[in-house]
Amino acid sequence: MIYGIRGVHVKALVVGMGNDLRGDDVAGLAVARLMKREQPASLTILELNDDVTALIDHLPGFDIAIIIDATQSGSPLGTIRRFDASTIPLPEKPSTRSTHGMTVSSVLELARIQQQLPKKVLIYGIEGKQYTHGSLLTREVERAVRIVAQMIYADLGAVARSGVSEKSES
Repeated sequence: MIYGIRGVHVKALVVGMGNDLRGDDVAGLAVARLMKREQPASLTILELNDDVTALIDHLPGFDIAIIIDATQSGSPLGTIRRFDASTIPLPEKPSTRSTHGMTVSSVLELARIQQQLPKKVLIYGIEGKQYTHGSLLTREVERAVRIVAQMIYADLGAVARSGVSEKSES
């Protein structure tokens, strides 16, 4: 739950989203699982299978939330996108589809209205291709999973160094 660098601590939440049974849709869950194996004691790491709305219940009380999910934007397979949704909504096209029913963007905006968002909210999207039931994670997405985990550690270090701490406003 507390991520610290050189004595500065932040309450950090990492949320992997996806569906284990739909190939590349497991990307967010795979990042969360990788991070749990690498550093289980210093972060709160959650896996949300298909229930995006449950995200809103987990956001309060953290300095930073980092959410990872698979995307379908037409970008090349394995493309990584990073958005800072701390102060502005995620970009969303009218045709945006989600395998979870409700989009991450709409849940974050609901949390923003309810004043439940952490000070810092980062979203990572990993572009997938295989979403059919029973398909496997593609090599490109598997490679992107490892890269995103390292990017998240860098983000957490930057937030800790910036002084956003558990002792700042509550």
